[in-house]
Amino acid sequence: MLINIDFDNISDELVYKAFGVDGNEADALNDIYLELFELIGRDAMLKLFKHFRGDKIDFPMRLYRPEFIADLAKPVTDRRERAKIARAGGYSAKVIESMLNKRRKENEAE
Repeated sequence: MLINIDFDNISDELVYKAFGVDGNEADALNDIYLELFELIGRDAMLKLFKHFRGDKIDFPMRLYRPEFIADLAKPVTDRRERAKIARAGGYSAKVIESMLNKRRKENEAE
């Protein structure tokens, strides 16, 4: 099998095609890229590869910042409703209440 690659106009997509990876991903791709391929598809996997290759990526357990969730919960006066907002954001009501109390004390001190 002869692989024809134009090295003057090379891209990850062209190499993928030239190497005949389509349909052979399980044999061709490193494990993490195979998993990404299965989760998000070829184009998104290649985009992540191009942008982040060589980097170690750490995905936090929570999608949202606690400050953001606290801001959403702040205008809500019912503690049960605040707890629902906290849980929906992946935090305990205690964490969000603590953050709101800390902010309140800092504002009073100013």
